[in-house]
Amino acid sequence: MTHHNSLLQKLISTLQAVPDAAMRSHILAEKVQALPALQAAKLLQAVIVGASRHKGPYCLLLDAFSVPLLTQRMGNGFMSALYTAAQDQGFEELVSLLSRPDASRAADDQEPAPQDDLPAGVRMSRAKTLNRNELTRMLADTDPRVIRTLLQNPALTESDVLKLCSRRPAAAAVQREVFSNKKWSSRYRVKKALAYNPYTPTDLGLKIIHFLMAQDVLYVAQSLDLHPALREMAQQRLLENLSDGFDSDDSMPPDAE
Repeated sequence: MTHHNSLLQKLISTLQAVPDAAMRSHILAEKVQALPALQAAKLLQAVIVGASRHKGPYCLLLDAFSVPLLTQRMGNGFMSALYTAAQDQGFEELVSLLSRPDASRAADDQEPAPQDDLPAGVRMSRAKTLNRNELTRMLADTDPRVIRTLLQNPALTESDVLKLCSRRPAAAAVQREVFSNKKWSSRYRVKKALAYNPYTPTDLGLKIIHFLMAQDVLYVAQSLDLHPALREMAQQRLLENLSDGFDSDDSMPPDAE
């Protein structure tokens, strides 16, 4: 246990010193891949539990945890061993994250936006505009490259981003771009909008659920629009919060204002 806590503290110190989100994900994957599957499972479960209690350093680690990246680096053999270890230990939260279920709804039949007929390069250029009317039209674009450019536009407001990630139907790649953007995904209302949207990939929702306040977790638990895995995770969080004497007034994340 001492070694386990020491490793966690070293990870926290290392990642806190790295400003780039993508680099934090690579560093965490590198550290996890060096561990036996059981130890890696225990470490990641501790991260999830800590993030559920809104402990800032653990939230940073959970945000950096990328199942696709770890799979790419380690291969299916390691991921299968990790999944089995998590199952054997009863780590339901980690099992849910590793299973990566599809979104509750898919946007395969989504109508392309009018500007989608233009070349992607032209649309990416337009995504840099400061013209509000043009900017609003860009929110309907379905190309993740265009959305990535748009999210970096200084004229974009939180209200714009909320409209973007609340769209129904929504392309999974677009939702992932919002989640990957450090500036906007740190906003509590953006996290909540992503979690509430049945078109958001469920693996993202399963991460976001650990950052939400009690009343929002309750909404997810009761929403029949959302994936069963997400509802089950929310219900489990609520039960854990009750057993811990959880007080929702004390759980407000720093960015929930």
